[in-house]
Amino acid sequence: MIETLLEHFQGSALSLWGPFIILLLCGLGLPVPEDIILIAAGVLGQIDGHTWVFVSGVMYAGVLAGDTMIFFAGRFFGSRLLAMSWTRRMFSPAKQAKVEEFFQRRGTAGLFIGRFLPGLRAPIFFTAGSMKVPFLKFLLLDGTAALISVPFFVWLGHWLWNRFHADIENFNRALARTHSYSQLATIIIAVVVLTLVLIWLRRSRQKS
Repeated sequence: MIETLLEHFQGSALSLWGPFIILLLCGLGLPVPEDIILIAAGVLGQIDGHTWVFVSGVMYAGVLAGDTMIFFAGRFFGSRLLAMSWTRRMFSPAKQAKVEEFFQRRGTAGLFIGRFLPGLRAPIFFTAGSMKVPFLKFLLLDGTAALISVPFFVWLGHWLWNRFHADIENFNRALARTHSYSQLATIIIAVVVLTLVLIWLRRSRQKS
C-alpha cells in the first residue's frame, strides 16, 4: 500500500496534497487504513524536505475534515442513509447494534476511544452525529485523540525513510516490523491520556 502511494505521489504536485485528499475520501467511506496514509505522508514529506511537524499539521486538518464529514452525514442524513442498501452493507445492523452498545457503555468518551478503532471509527462518528452529540464536544474529543495518532504516524514515516531510504528492502522490512507495534503504542498512549483526563475531571467535580 505504501509503495503504491509513493509510486503515484512521489515527485508530483500531489506529494503533499495527495494523502490529504485520500484522508478526506476516507471520510466518505474509502476503506484505506489511515495510519498507512499518514506514514506515507511522512515519507513523502521527508523526500520533499518538509518537516514532519508541517506535514502533521496538514494531515491533521485532513483527518478532522474527513471525520467531520462522517459526523454531519449522520447528523443530517442518518436515517435515510442507513435505509440504503449500499450503506447497510458497509454499516450492517449488527455493526449498528455494536456501536450503540459501545456508546451506552462509554458515553461520549467513546468518541476519543473510537479514533483508535479502525473498523468502528466511521460508524461511531456517524452514530454520534445521528444522536445529536454537540459538534464542539465531538471536535474536542476527536481532535485531542488525533493529536496523538496523526503526528506519531507522520513522524514514523519521516524517521523510517530518513534512516532506511538507501536500502528499499531494508525500509520495507523495518516498516512491516514497526507497523503493528506502532498501532499498539498509539492505543497505549491513548489509554494513558484518557485515564489522566478522567482522573482530572473527577477531581474537578469533587472540588466543586
